[in-house]
Amino acid sequence: MSHSRFLPAFALICLGMGALSGCGGGSKVVNEPAELQSLDDQQLEVDTIWTTDTGDGAGDYVTGYSMAFDGRHLYTASRDGVVVALDRESGERVWRAKTGTRVISGPAVGDNEVIVGTRDGQILALSSEDGSELWRADTSGEVLAPPAIGEGRVVAYSQDGRLAGFELATGDRRWTTQRSVPPLTLRGNASPVIYRDMVIAGMDNGRVIALDLVNGELRWEQRVAAPSGRSELERAVDIDAELLLVEDELYAGSQGGSLASLATSTGRVRWKRDINTRSGFAFDRNQVFTTDVVSTVWGMDRDSGAVTWQNDTLAYRNLSAPAMWKGYVVVGDYEGYLHWLIPEDGTVVARSRPLGDAIRIAPVVLNGRIYVLSSEGDVAAVEASFPEREVDRDASKDESEIDYGSEFELEPF
Repeated sequence: MSHSRFLPAFALICLGMGALSGCGGGSKVVNEPAELQSLDDQQLEVDTIWTTDTGDGAGDYVTGYSMAFDGRHLYTASRDGVVVALDRESGERVWRAKTGTRVISGPAVGDNEVIVGTRDGQILALSSEDGSELWRADTSGEVLAPPAIGEGRVVAYSQDGRLAGFELATGDRRWTTQRSVPPLTLRGNASPVIYRDMVIAGMDNGRVIALDLVNGELRWEQRVAAPSGRSELERAVDIDAELLLVEDELYAGSQGGSLASLATSTGRVRWKRDINTRSGFAFDRNQVFTTDVVSTVWGMDRDSGAVTWQNDTLAYRNLSAPAMWKGYVVVGDYEGYLHWLIPEDGTVVARSRPLGDAIRIAPVVLNGRIYVLSSEGDVAAVEASFPEREVDRDASKDESEIDYGSEFELEPF
């Protein structure tokens, strides 16, 4: 079988949604998305502060579009090649840049740079001040995930299994390394992440590798998932879930059904669980959370990996990766709803619909406000509060002791 980054529609449904009973010929029964259950007691008052249209968005493509923030602005990119900077407080447009390229991932943000990946094998750097082009650099293939930025370097992962390191200031290539790519893979990649003097990436062969950020030399390599099954489709083990770094804990999830916690500095496996995820993770003091390919939400103990709870009441609703908001787990779905779950047992306790189209990427929490991006390029800023009759959900905690979980993720590790 020849290598392909595109899976046919029926294959994506089978792998990504678990929606068909088998993938052969004949009529099949599609699993319908779960109907939303009414909430007897909405525990939060939720308001949409502003919404803004930033462009064409991702549409139906499986891509690496993201929201990126710096001290003042929020940045988005669209399939029409437009990159937009918004004032994160008001949602007003600061600048809009037409790149003339087929943008497929990003943006990622450095000190003064906004970087996107393209379908034509390039990464493109724009000025964060006005959107003007700073440089372009060639890669070896489509850049399906936002590049990683840190320590004066940009690292991009191309669809052919190559990682390349570039100078952030100039776009000059400094090193390239490659790993084997299976004959058939899902369309999509996880973004590399930078940890101290290393860059860490999840690969399509089910492995996680750590490279020296300066010269690309291998520091360590660890298998997260091994191929199994008789067909190439069944043997897919892509690590497409966004990696999560929490101090010396690294979380990686494979399409092949393995979720692992690794020691960031060495790659040693701390624990593994048989959970099939392509989204990403959130965390609080004691647990790590993810959504799987059939939209079950999972809570797991960070130390042992023991499953603390799972919630399948949102099954087949194409849930985003989770985020944390003031001790609550928040996920988006295919109809533009946000759902708040309590981390003790995963019960859904609040819901709102800030957008009318699918929320595919994890909401971003910054200074207590939740930002979401739809598949059609709409951005919304959402604020939630406890009803006046409520005290804090955990009244035994002083405000200074409350763990706000993945709100930390906006800070570099």
